Amino acid sequence: MKSFIKNFLLVSIFVFVSNEANACSSTSTISTASSSQFSFTSNNECLVIDSPGSITRGNSEAAINNSGPSYTGIEITNNGTVTIGAASAYGIYNFGSISSLVNNGSIISTTSGYGYGLVNYGNISLFNNTGTISTNGGYGINQNTNTITTLINTGTITGGAGGRDIQSNSGTIVTFDNLQGAGNSSGAVNFYGKLPTNYNIIISSQTVFGKLVGASLSGATNFGIYSGDVSGVAASTVSKGTYASVLSGLSTSNVGATRSGTYNGLNWTLALQSGSSTVWDLIFSGGSTADTQSSLASQARKLRGVFNANMASSNFANMNTYDCNLFDKNNMCISAGGRITTIDNPSSHHSAAAVVLGYKVSPNIRIGGFLDQSVNHNMPTGVDMSNKNPMMGAFAVWNKQADGLGLQMKLANAYQDKDVTTTRDITGTSEAGTGKTNLNTQSYVGELSFAFNYQDSTIVRPYFAVRYTNIKQDGYTEDTTASVTAPLTYAKLSDRSTTALMGVKLNHALTPKTNLTTSLGVEQDINHKTDQLTASGVAGLTSENFNNNIKRTRPVVSAGAYYAVAKNQRLSGEVYYQQLPFQSTGSATAYVNYMIGF
Repeated sequence: MKSFIKNFLLVSIFVFVSNEANACSSTSTISTASSSQFSFTSNNECLVIDSPGSITRGNSEAAINNSGPSYTGIEITNNGTVTIGAASAYGIYNFGSISSLVNNGSIISTTSGYGYGLVNYGNISLFNNTGTISTNGGYGINQNTNTITTLINTGTITGGAGGRDIQSNSGTIVTFDNLQGAGNSSGAVNFYGKLPTNYNIIISSQTVFGKLVGASLSGATNFGIYSGDVSGVAASTVSKGTYASVLSGLSTSNVGATRSGTYNGLNWTLALQSGSSTVWDLIFSGGSTADTQSSLASQARKLRGVFNANMASSNFANMNTYDCNLFDKNNMCISAGGRITTIDNPSSHHSAAAVVLGYKVSPNIRIGGFLDQSVNHNMPTGVDMSNKNPMMGAFAVWNKQADGLGLQMKLANAYQDKDVTTTRDITGTSEAGTGKTNLNTQSYVGELSFAFNYQDSTIVRPYFAVRYTNIKQDGYTEDTTASVTAPLTYAKLSDRSTTALMGVKLNHALTPKTNLTTSLGVEQDINHKTDQLTASGVAGLTSENFNNNIKRTRPVVSAGAYYAVAKNQRLSGEVYYQQLPFQSTGSATAYVNYMIGF
């Protein structure tokens, strides 16, 4: 068995090495000046002309000949110069099969008669021209019969007879990739005859890109953007804007049905110039994938700020302040006030007016509700937020003792609907897409506390609470405008958290009419799930991590005072600080209200 494996490996290695060697059964190298014709004499033969090597012919024949007889598996690499100086002479004449033809140097016809850079009656798998093919009186390339599978031109091809750089007769050019045009001193490639099956423009920059001018054409070509299919030739580099006159002399019947697509995240369209039936412009619109991804990352940061703002207001409403606990003979209470909330990352400011109602059901039970109407939202650039409805909520409180001491249980909720309009930042080629969506926030809190007197003038209330918050943003699509041609469509986005809170609240009677209040606590996320920010509309976009850098343990602090204007009237003020989950953000809310019991 070991002997079999050994022999098998030896045979395999031999076959592999033999096959590799057969790629060029023999190689001829010309590194000096020669005036002799080079003719192939066997299959799989290779020719290399190294600079300063050259072949110069002055009679009517080919400088490099693969005919009479013709051979297959031929490879030609020209790094030097091939020159012909007589009419009806050819730089390269092929009736056989060339697997690779690479011209890094020059193939030149100096005669004013019909001289040709390449005449092909056979098959060429790959013709890669990075150098110069030029004639004074003939064609740069004369494709007669059979096939050139891939012709890629990043150099220059020029013909002298009527400007026929490439003449394609009854043969086929399957794919022609072309950079020659704008930025090339010889101008566009002039193409005559049967169009290639596929024509791919190569774009190096906004000022260097391929152009094709056609005449006496037949057939139709499928237009595309070169994407790096040929080894050693870099893919196109594109940017937004118009590449003018990339095709000329081609009617709509000469251009395939596919005239639009995407490349590197940009949308492209091949369109006739205004007023022309044969001149085509290539227009790139939208934002590139990389630039749009950057703008999406910036959008995620701003949306985290929106989520933080809504969480700050709902937390404030539920936990400390929106209560009404001053009653008179009708067991009713009303409070009116205003709040200002600031958030530091990203910076935003919010103001609102609030009305709170309370009703004492029994000495131990009271209920109530509130409305919070936003007055102003000063959001980061690119975000606008407004109330669809006022924030609203309800609460119910049970005390074991009628004086509020001892065990207390509280249930509360807050609900708010916001209209949010976002405009993406422009990063490079990205577009300032604007869209509008709905943001809904729901918060539910259950709190258990126990109050006791400390040295007569201070009430101490340790508390423990659990809060559930759900913030949900609807999916939406940006508006299409003249400047936004690739609007993004956003998937719905939600943040769901369950949080435990623990702390202590203090109420100290400074004077018979003035009390100081403070609280100190900490909240810990038990569970926090956030969707990723996902958008489509530009190819290659990936989701942005919306919940990176979540702060799961956060402090909560408040300080305030109230003054008993009368037995059934109270003026209160409080400052409430909380750290928010996203981006290590802090928020502070100042609230002033006037409460009346009746």
